Amino acid sequence: MLVARNVKMHRVALVGSLVVSLTLGLGVAPSAEAGPLRTKLLNVINRVRANHDLAAIKLNVRLSDDAKSHTRKMIRRGILFDPRNLYELLEPYRWDDLGADVVGCHDSFNKMVRQWMGEDFHRSILLSPDLRKAGIGALLLDGNSACGRNQVWATAIMYG
Repeated sequence: MLVARNVKMHRVALVGSLVVSLTLGLGVAPSAEAGPLRTKLLNVINRVRANHDLAAIKLNVRLSDDAKSHTRKMIRRGILFDPRNLYELLEPYRWDDLGADVVGCHDSFNKMVRQWMGEDFHRSILLSPDLRKAGIGALLLDGNSACGRNQVWATAIMYG
């Protein structure tokens, strides 16, 4: 989902949705989470941005808690979907022009970001020069999930 805010006009426009459909599967408890995984995903995103001469995005730890909560919801439901309350999640932070999220699951963060970059809408979000900060919720699942076996699931909520 993409949310735009024009400070002068005080309007919010919903621009689109980012959901990639997956088949349903069995719910599995996360085996690893939090700091190291979110840092790995942020590093992959920032490496792609650096390759396109864009500034790195910095981690917002508090927003990462919200992103992790959303990732857990997706895992429980066995499907990828955007946070319905993106505007509310971003309201406490100083964002001027852009608020967006990307969600996904794959067998590695590199493959997840590669998939996002292969889709025009996701690519436009990840390569937006206006992005400054991100909350990232990433979980690694052992066993079967809706995405397959031993997959990483993630939500990245970004703003600028």
